[in-house]
Amino acid sequence: MLPLFALMCLVQWFVPGKMIYDSEHVIANGVLYKFKTQPVDPSDPFRGKYITLSFDANSLIIRDSVTWESGETIFVSFTTDSAGFAKAASVSREAPASEAYLQTTVTYMNTYGEREVIFNLPFDRFYLEESKASQAEQVYWQAQLDSTQHTYGLVSLGKGAAVLKDVMINDTSIVEIINQLNVDSE
Repeated sequence: MLPLFALMCLVQWFVPGKMIYDSEHVIANGVLYKFKTQPVDPSDPFRGKYITLSFDANSLIIRDSVTWESGETIFVSFTTDSAGFAKAASVSREAPASEAYLQTTVTYMNTYGEREVIFNLPFDRFYLEESKASQAEQVYWQAQLDSTQHTYGLVSLGKGAAVLKDVMINDTSIVEIINQLNVDSE
């Protein structure tokens, strides 16, 4: 009985440790991309303390006749546009040879007009400590409404995995903005 208990304890430490290791590995060795954000509907206050994000790099117009099914696993490679923001470069059913790609699922295949595959970007929540989340969401929404400000998420992509590192407003971390607002109000 004691060996089973020890094994159970070891597994309980191994699983979260492996999750942390995988995320830290992507952050340390992945390729950093700036994903431009879009406004979204207000988040549900019962879900927790985070900022809900939506990105405009979640689709790709395809020129071939390949069809994609909703829920199908795909591999997406990204490139950057002239402003430095990420945009989808290719979609495939097989993992590419590159170091930076995202394994995700198809949300929808648009066959009307230009053929477009729309996919899920799994890094749509930026968690903050409880005391800063509400203020950060207000700052984020104000920036979204102001067309002169650029909001984006800094995402590190590895082999199939992605980690949202930060949310930026005009090249300044939202955490720094909130910290500065709190210093100024004291």
